[in-house]
Amino acid sequence: APSVGIDPDQERNPPSPPTPLEFPRYDQFANQGVYSATDFKAISQGLASLKKPQDFTVEHARVLNLHVAADLDASQLVPGQLLKNLAPLPWEETTSPDKPEQYLMSNGVAYPAVEKYNLVKAELLLENDDAYREAVRVPPKPGRPRVRLTQSRKFWVGLEKMAQYWDDSLDEYYEKPVNATEQTNQDQLGEASTAEATTTDAMDTSETPRDNESSKRVYKGRRIGTGHEMPDDIREETMRGFLEMAAWPFQCQLAIPSLPPRLLVQRLLFPTRQTLVASRTPLDRQIARKGILEGPMLAVQCRGQTTFREAGETFGYGRKEACDLAREVGAMLLLAQERFRDGTSEVKPGEGKWWTTTPRWGGAPDEGVTGEAAARSEKEKESESEPGDGSVHKRSRYSNSLMASRRSARPRKLTPSEKWKILEAGPSLWDKRLIYTQIGKPKDSLYDDIFMVSQINHHVSILHLRVHRRYIECLTHGVSETTDGGESEHPWDVLKLRRSKWYDLMDGEQRIEAFQGLWRVFHYLMGKKEPDISITSRSFHPDGESKDVDE
Repeated sequence: APSVGIDPDQERNPPSPPTPLEFPRYDQFANQGVYSATDFKAISQGLASLKKPQDFTVEHARVLNLHVAADLDASQLVPGQLLKNLAPLPWEETTSPDKPEQYLMSNGVAYPAVEKYNLVKAELLLENDDAYREAVRVPPKPGRPRVRLTQSRKFWVGLEKMAQYWDDSLDEYYEKPVNATEQTNQDQLGEASTAEATTTDAMDTSETPRDNESSKRVYKGRRIGTGHEMPDDIREETMRGFLEMAAWPFQCQLAIPSLPPRLLVQRLLFPTRQTLVASRTPLDRQIARKGILEGPMLAVQCRGQTTFREAGETFGYGRKEACDLAREVGAMLLLAQERFRDGTSEVKPGEGKWWTTTPRWGGAPDEGVTGEAAARSEKEKESESEPGDGSVHKRSRYSNSLMASRRSARPRKLTPSEKWKILEAGPSLWDKRLIYTQIGKPKDSLYDDIFMVSQINHHVSILHLRVHRRYIECLTHGVSETTDGGESEHPWDVLKLRRSKWYDLMDGEQRIEAFQGLWRVFHYLMGKKEPDISITSRSFHPDGESKDVDE
């Protein structure tokens, strides 16, 4: 288990060797400009045939008709041209500093002040060791000033725990002679334990052989384990702290999905992974106090995989790489399904169908259990109802009117047989604490922009998926009432994924670049959209640059 405040200068037993860094590549899904028709029936059949993750192949991912542009800068995911009618970014110079203009977000609240961003930026640029010591409340090293963490404490606490498994920059191994004092103490403990064992078993009289080694291998550094041993909750804690620094200034919150994330593919519920989901806080205080949010806006997916290629596989063409990419795309497609629920009413699985309205067995009344089993159950009920000799003078626990009223207020728990007889639709797939809204999407566009933050090792990457409404409807129901064919640069049945490079959270400059990318995403989603200001009105290029499209 991770400890609080590891001293890198303290000698201890060596941990496991460091886990080598490995990242997936996506060469087999690179955008080639050639589009083929998507077979949604093949998608459903392929996912239904999977019994374990090892059954996933590259062909299962290719049927999604996915085109990927990777290793982009975070700033390219939301180009500056799309932000020209919004408030200026805090790290950019304003055009009129003497008379700043008041910019409002889509919910009517003013954009975050520049001071909020500058405060977070200053804390993210702190030296790792100084921030670690302040996060775990350990005095700074001699000659080093004490730093303040007002906005990023949760992030630094999580990153300090993450460094205990990944930060090998201070690793130092060496041989050390065995201390005579320590050896004497060990001998005394051994003799005491031997004497205690002798009192219980006279046969155990042999002494424990002493270690004749004159030296031992010791370790100095920050690690207590290796990367693949790190618990998943450390990733979640670190990512929550990192995302909240960008979400809170924009009136947004992060929460764990209240329902198991499942992608609806026609009649199949395919499990996906969403670690956290960012949504907007309602302006109505009464609604906000109930824990209800608006969205979703952005998803976070943390994964513990550290190997993405099997022996002999070519970089960018492996099965594990395709499976890892499918995990990310599945989580983003689920986010798109939830966002497209805006303005619609829920239809539960099987609602209005004959198997949820017509009784079983052709409509005949169900007599329940019959035969000897029924007779035996009747006798058991009679024996339970007859009072015994010892219970004649006992007062019934229901004689108290207050207790009886409290008991009657609680609904009786149904038996499995009674539940089986109830005819109703399947359980709801909608989150009751979420008001489904397509925040950040222009109303006149059939495309939606889906953003997600992916996390592996101690790195993060920001993803942007552009998906057409017709694609989601065909994926969900098999058919679509929408007849729009999309744009010539992006047909409706093609998924275009753009992703940033992997940013190291333990590097100050890369932390800032990743944080600025997140800030741009929230800045764009929370802004007021004009009909001609949208990512969906621009063509897609593998180099990440955007280009105006004549419509």
